[in-house]
Amino acid sequence: MRKTSRKKGCGVLSVFIMLIVMFVGCSVLKSSLFSSSTTPVVEGQIDTSRYVKLSMFLAGPSSEEAIMDYKDTVAQLNAKLKDSINANVEITFVAFDELDREYPLIFNSKEIYDVVYTSSKATPGYFTMVEQESLQELDDLLPVYASNVWEMIKPSIWEDARYKGKIYGIPLCQEKYRANGYIYRGDLLEKYEIEPLISLEGMEEFMDTLLEEEVGMTPIGMTEDSAMSLYDMLVDLNPDWIPAPGIPHSSLYLVSKSRDNISSILCPVFSTEFMEFAKEMKDWAEKGYWREEVLTEDRIAGLDSGKDASMFVNLCDLSNGFSEGKYKFFCFGEGNHKVIKESAATDLLSISADSRNGERALMMLEFIMENEEFKEFLTYGIQGQIFKGVKEKDMLDYYENISIKDPYGKFTFDASPVEQEIQNVVRVNSQYGIPILLGKAGDPETAVKKYREELKAAGIQKVIDTVQEQLKDFTLSY
Repeated sequence: MRKTSRKKGCGVLSVFIMLIVMFVGCSVLKSSLFSSSTTPVVEGQIDTSRYVKLSMFLAGPSSEEAIMDYKDTVAQLNAKLKDSINANVEITFVAFDELDREYPLIFNSKEIYDVVYTSSKATPGYFTMVEQESLQELDDLLPVYASNVWEMIKPSIWEDARYKGKIYGIPLCQEKYRANGYIYRGDLLEKYEIEPLISLEGMEEFMDTLLEEEVGMTPIGMTEDSAMSLYDMLVDLNPDWIPAPGIPHSSLYLVSKSRDNISSILCPVFSTEFMEFAKEMKDWAEKGYWREEVLTEDRIAGLDSGKDASMFVNLCDLSNGFSEGKYKFFCFGEGNHKVIKESAATDLLSISADSRNGERALMMLEFIMENEEFKEFLTYGIQGQIFKGVKEKDMLDYYENISIKDPYGKFTFDASPVEQEIQNVVRVNSQYGIPILLGKAGDPETAVKKYREELKAAGIQKVIDTVQEQLKDFTLSY
């Protein structure tokens, strides 16, 4: 039996219970809060005497091999959950890059679950799910069943998670930046007396030097998935473009034409900048900046092995060992002061409105969030997006100074009018866009022209028009 006076929050709980008692008078609820639940509060204590089996859908690893790596850890987690809160959990991972395809299937199937990863940028989006009454309101439950989490997260972060004044999800991180960049061997920079990299030209000088001087070393570790990092680089180096809704960000997404006019939307593929970038990436591939078999490689050789001199990363990776002097980081959005500070609503854990064990689910989430050995479960799918490192506070403060708040943070795009067109565009992006970005599509001008024709046929303009129409009212209220 777990007491509510755990570390913090006992004062709030006492007042809350007193108010309930006063309100119900002599009824049966006088000694039992949330008595219809499997986890009631009885005489000031949380009653976990009834065993509960929980289920949780998380954004997670994309391969069976990676999932198997978690098998033993899940067993260890369940053993501790049984001892701590008399519960176990079954975790189902949905690959992060498959969320937009898999999640609608999960929700439409009406499958019962207790906890689910939610995001304002997923399909369906967090705010849409709230509107559809698919998620439980947590304002009254959090101070009771997850009081430490309730007090640990800043009020401003909770505010991001609110919709029409109510909370329906627990933010997975406090500060979060979309800071795409390029990490490279600082020792090689010093060896060849090259200035720190702040441009594509500087990257080229660095990689050309490595091709000439370092035998058996590939300038950039790449796989097919790295093509999206090249696209991020193109977008972030442009002073005007801001990533926009409409096309999933796991694919070649839309952007705003200007940071000052977020309701005017552009598909970068139709820009002069994209054509020039395609030519440059063809040149990079032919020079040998990445391995010839990039389209078939399933993993990067790695910096520590000495086979690769650099790779594309996000700020999160800097908090995992890359910031200790050997490596340097070129942040693509830094020069234009457009590192995106994302809303907490882009990465949340929510409780299903149909869950009969919502209170115990909150206790489980608090247990996991307070145990470093298990927290990776919750954030696996969003690694590469979040910066979570108290040790790097100076770096966090620096990026705060050059960031802009995501202008689309409170916007959820209703994709239903153009679901088929979006699927078509994502398919075309994969078939034509990825090879172009990796320099594997032949003549760039011919390839980009064909790519644009296919996007038009797929319905890209209808998607753009729909996004712009939905942004009209949102922009007026932003």
